[in-house]
Amino acid sequence: MAKKKKSSQSFIMSCSEGQKYVIDDKEHRSKAFVPVQIDAGNSVEIVQADGGLITGLSDGEYICDNLVYTMKDSSMGLNITWMIELKGTKNAKEAKHSIKQIISSIQYCQNQLEYPNAFKYVNQRDYIFASVAGAPDKTLPMMNNTEIKTLCKKLLTLSGKRKNVKDMFMLFCYIKPNVQCKKAEVRGNKPPYHILCYKNQGGYITYPSMLMELLNN
Repeated sequence: MAKKKKSSQSFIMSCSEGQKYVIDDKEHRSKAFVPVQIDAGNSVEIVQADGGLITGLSDGEYICDNLVYTMKDSSMGLNITWMIELKGTKNAKEAKHSIKQIISSIQYCQNQLEYPNAFKYVNQRDYIFASVAGAPDKTLPMMNNTEIKTLCKKLLTLSGKRKNVKDMFMLFCYIKPNVQCKKAEVRGNKPPYHILCYKNQGGYITYPSMLMELLNN
């Protein structure tokens, strides 16, 4: 198995098929995390958005923590970007603010003049997903559709294969790490769904197949 490689840009980690990576934010002492395993035929970039890809923000300006970007997919042939905000909190107000952070991240990536290297992450993508991730010992507050409507509209607009999306709320999900989880799975009766996961043998979220499962639920 190939080793994970750091890009010449220290905020980018390159991963290939079969590799596992735990996306976390130890720098800010967040207990939230997202464990991912790359599907066969795929190679991706796992990018630190806040303080890496996007810098020089004004005081009070916040963006999402990370994104996962498909560089190559010889299995399904899909170009996907996945925006992730790590929010290990029970506070509903803080959880809602994460939506604004993801929207701001997209807007900064669209600003070719100031952030030309960020534009590729939202340009000509088949699908753009977004997630808010919690921590194992926290209950992540759920938001109603009104609160995430603007974000989901933006995700749908930027997704080139939007005609395949039956419900725009399928492009957003909650990530819920749970120490009891033996195998990562999608749960919920209607979108937005949540993904149960953990950093154990079977608890890693397979990328991109589990995101595509959100669209087929």
